[in-house]
Amino acid sequence: MNTLIVEDNASYRRSLHELLAERFPSMRIAEAADGEEALRHGLSQRFDFIFMDIRLPDGNGLNLTKTIKSVFVHSMVCVITSYDILEYREAAILNGADHFMVKGESTEKQIVELVESWLQTRCITLIIVNDPLYRKQISMLLSIRWPVMIVAEAWDAATGLGHAASLNPDLVLLDLRQPGFDVGDMVREIRSRSPKAVLIGMSEDMVPSDRSSTFNCGVDHYVSLTPMGHTELVAIVNSIELKHTLH
Repeated sequence: MNTLIVEDNASYRRSLHELLAERFPSMRIAEAADGEEALRHGLSQRFDFIFMDIRLPDGNGLNLTKTIKSVFVHSMVCVITSYDILEYREAAILNGADHFMVKGESTEKQIVELVESWLQTRCITLIIVNDPLYRKQISMLLSIRWPVMIVAEAWDAATGLGHAASLNPDLVLLDLRQPGFDVGDMVREIRSRSPKAVLIGMSEDMVPSDRSSTFNCGVDHYVSLTPMGHTELVAIVNSIELKHTLH
């Protein structure tokens, strides 16, 4: 879950970063202090959420919003400014901003609620896979195939359970060979944190008897944790009815 904070005030930028990192531990947060840095960040990859200041050194936040939204239409942009001026609000919407927030008037609770309400409009997938290469391959596959999907990653069972509790994902891709965790216990822990989630078990090498026992533990689907399993994974995600639209 990628977020970009574009803000030249270092103190405000740091406090916003700390607030988001504490509440959403799976969020990857990048920062930009001026227009040039913001444009370089904003066009280098798709950010799910962008906090954009209007007045910036070497740039204008409204123009940057328009440029970034023309490339990444599904990115959610919240314009932040110290000036609650009607012309600013109108210009923000005209340039593609999704929200408008005034510094000093917007509380931490309101900022968190804004992100949470936005997350509720997206399909959230949590990948709990130990191998960083496989994890990245799956993340890229899902992000390219379904641009509006929020994809969070966890590299071990403990981190994955924490993300499941904070994000309440719709879909969980679980590496079944988690060191130190029984598959059944792991699935029950995920179910207790994310009862609505669809669970897809993944493993590099699993014999038919292992696959049967995996389903008995409560996993909904199983695919191979190899590039050969990508096609099957796409077919499964296409076939299941998730809470939020993917298109």
